[in-house]
Amino acid sequence: MVSQFFQLGLLFLLPLLSGCGKGDWQLSAARKNVVMIEVTSQTWDYRLPWNPGTVSSARGAGFVIDRKRIVTNAHVVSGARNLTVQREADPRKYPARVIFVAHDCDLAMIEVEDSEFYKGTTDLQFGEIPNLESVVSVYGFPIGGDRLTVTRGVVSRIDYNSYTHSGRESHLAIQIDAPINPGNSGGPVMQDNRVVGVAFQGFRGDVAQNVGYMIPTPVIRRFLQDVEDGAYDHYVDIAIRWMPLENPAMRNYYQRPNDGLGVVITDVYSEGSSDGVLEKGDVLLAIDGYPIESDGSVRLDGQPVQLEEIVERKFAGDTVGLEVWRNQKMEKKTITLRPAEMFSMYESLYEEPP
Repeated sequence: MVSQFFQLGLLFLLPLLSGCGKGDWQLSAARKNVVMIEVTSQTWDYRLPWNPGTVSSARGAGFVIDRKRIVTNAHVVSGARNLTVQREADPRKYPARVIFVAHDCDLAMIEVEDSEFYKGTTDLQFGEIPNLESVVSVYGFPIGGDRLTVTRGVVSRIDYNSYTHSGRESHLAIQIDAPINPGNSGGPVMQDNRVVGVAFQGFRGDVAQNVGYMIPTPVIRRFLQDVEDGAYDHYVDIAIRWMPLENPAMRNYYQRPNDGLGVVITDVYSEGSSDGVLEKGDVLLAIDGYPIESDGSVRLDGQPVQLEEIVERKFAGDTVGLEVWRNQKMEKKTITLRPAEMFSMYESLYEEPP
């Protein structure tokens, strides 16, 4: 099936509104810290493994954070054979190298070894999830020119969504009401002088207009925390399938009161985090103390999100408390989280020769 999404350069070619104060500081910080990334990459041909693959060139964006690190998208630097970065209004291109790549959440970290590159930069700080209908500014280098572009959009949705780069993973994502131009993936999305997201994908123009997505800061912070030990580990997974428990007849069948809570577990994956603890037919009522609505949502940070988001912010070895309705009584369970190895076979492969 042809995907309706594409990985993007998320910027709209509209002028920045003039003003003073926060807007001026934010634009100045972006000019110092947002970089153009040029990549020559090799893509392996898994259908014809004897072929050397395809060599291509592309452009994306990134931004400088603390400790002279640069954050961008995984799909920008995936398969990189040659990588250079360039700051706004600076003709010099500096060689860079990839430090960490997280294909499951489409984030990566790169660095420039030449200290000259970092002169004049100021570390960009991260903010929280922006409110619905609030305005955000997007910075980067989309097609149509080589200078930094600044545009604005409105936060129109905060939801659990598919990340197309991995071919399987879904995480929290924020939809922005804005047109999309390829070539600016990895650019920061800012609000009140702080980074609130990273632009990463959108719909094709023939499917939907003015729909783009950014990776929110909970996903970014998890990535940064994960690599603190010098390696990136895969996301953990609760490893179950469930269905909503909204139908009154179904609630009666499972002998649940009409309180609007709970989802029915329809499958527990073998060797996953919940194997041996949860069972098919259990009604999952709460996760880590958060009540689960009958549509599978929980209230987190003031926003309704899918129940998996509770697990998304944890790491391998962390435990999660569960409340389960089984055999007409409520039971408390605890699972220890681990990476969902059974799902890796469905993910797209990168950097691995056939």
